[in-house]
Amino acid sequence: ETKIEARVVAQGGGTYKVLVRKIAADGSVSRVELKGETEGDAVGFAGNDGDAGWKCSYVAGSITGPCGEGCKLEIKRVEHVSPTMGRKPPQGAIVLLDGKPAMEEMVRAKGAAWDFSGKGAIGDDGSIQIPGGGMSSKRQFEGSFEMHVEFMNPLRSSAHSQGRGNSGVFFPNGTEIQVLDSFGECTYEGGGCGGFYRYKDPDTMDVIESIKDNPQNKYTLASAPPLQWQTYDVEYRVKKQDGKYTGKPLVTACHNGIKIHDKVEIRNDAKKGSFSFQDHGNPVRYRNIWVMPLEDK
Repeated sequence: ETKIEARVVAQGGGTYKVLVRKIAADGSVSRVELKGETEGDAVGFAGNDGDAGWKCSYVAGSITGPCGEGCKLEIKRVEHVSPTMGRKPPQGAIVLLDGKPAMEEMVRAKGAAWDFSGKGAIGDDGSIQIPGGGMSSKRQFEGSFEMHVEFMNPLRSSAHSQGRGNSGVFFPNGTEIQVLDSFGECTYEGGGCGGFYRYKDPDTMDVIESIKDNPQNKYTLASAPPLQWQTYDVEYRVKKQDGKYTGKPLVTACHNGIKIHDKVEIRNDAKKGSFSFQDHGNPVRYRNIWVMPLEDK
């Protein structure tokens, strides 16, 4: 039995691509990429899997059509919701963003005043669009912690790589875990969603066959589509020696409930600092952000 999954990725101007992964019973993976264009209320796709011609259409949440001689494809849309979506802060946690306009735990860059009108309004879901210049925690943190963040990338179908829903979450030591629309979109190492910026990709990556000879050919399998809420759950561990935090923190991170880093030693040494959320000119939204300090091991 072969399992098939596909990602429909908007490319702007009414064009799309579909990245198909075929997973055989033995776990081996093969890939097909189809190009698509809008045709009325549907999107028509065509491409080849070896000598087999595929000609499918996406309409009303399903992809159907012939995928070779005597073979018909039928895939229905499934929305994967992170198992930690809406996760409540445990007792003792410091809530940085809770959907209330008081903003008692968060400040804007350069001390700018909060403006909750227009684009800066708190949504019905308790979310806020990242303000110009970004935002940071009022408090500074130094030791180990657990963190939960929810974010949503905008749909920027004509943009690619770093222009596609760009933001980032910075830990107290200055390390950034990237926020980006990486649902079938590629970028450089560590620049995709969930990457430690510029130096480590998530452990859950796949390649796009059409650009397999390009070093920037991978996208993150843990990513959800734009306009869908996503989660980061992070455990950040710092060693303490002679009463001082020292060395490089070890970070375990899950993206939408999928482990993407497992006790990775990040580059910057531990230091006291704030959490920061980057404004990169894209209308990324955040909600339900909290930090739980952890006891030293």
